[in-house]
Amino acid sequence: MAQNEVLVLRCQNKECSRPIKIKRPAKSGIYPIACPHCSAKMRVRIPGMDAAPAPDVPDNSKAEPIAFSDTFIVNERYEVECPHCHAHKISFQSKVPGDKAFACPRCKGPLKAFVKQKTKPHASDSAQFISGKLVLLRKYLLNKDFPLREGRNIIGREDASAPSDISIKGDKTMSRRSVQIDMNTTENGYTFKLTVIKAVNPVIHNGSVLMNGESVSLNFGDTIVMGTTKFRFDRQN
Repeated sequence: MAQNEVLVLRCQNKECSRPIKIKRPAKSGIYPIACPHCSAKMRVRIPGMDAAPAPDVPDNSKAEPIAFSDTFIVNERYEVECPHCHAHKISFQSKVPGDKAFACPRCKGPLKAFVKQKTKPHASDSAQFISGKLVLLRKYLLNKDFPLREGRNIIGREDASAPSDISIKGDKTMSRRSVQIDMNTTENGYTFKLTVIKAVNPVIHNGSVLMNGESVSLNFGDTIVMGTTKFRFDRQN
């Protein structure tokens, strides 16, 4: 910043309103000034040489809306970076579910987000005397059964470097370790719980999207979608 930078102000006397040239002070503050034209006295806030220059802010108000790939949950507060200017953290929270449209307060870039209700615990029927299996539903081919074993069962895309207990071929949209199904034995029979481990694409249980870390109990007949692959949870005959 130039040492002898000159600022141009406007006289606050409405009958004068002529420009006043002053030397920028070293420090920002409120300074008394007398107009050299009409002698009106005034106090003016003047930015000094210690004031940081205002950053250039792009105007993205006419840009195409960008949709966040993440799914947000009702009443949860999030801090997200604006994908337009990459320079502003936006505080986002919605009290109602659905598609939301808003804009970055800094660059005005239009944004979209999908907000869902928090998954309600899926009440399991009474414990089953029959163990369970996953049925891979395939068009024009015979369905394929994957019996569950007692304890933990990891399901995901086939990958030799990170094998799952149940590995599925041919679906690149499924994560390598997508979900975990726990089959536990109680004195009343078997219980089943599905937990999303880490899924890049949504895991859908009976039409409801599950977030990473969410768990639901399973009943026979439930449908589970991982990537583009669809399963039915069924009794093991």
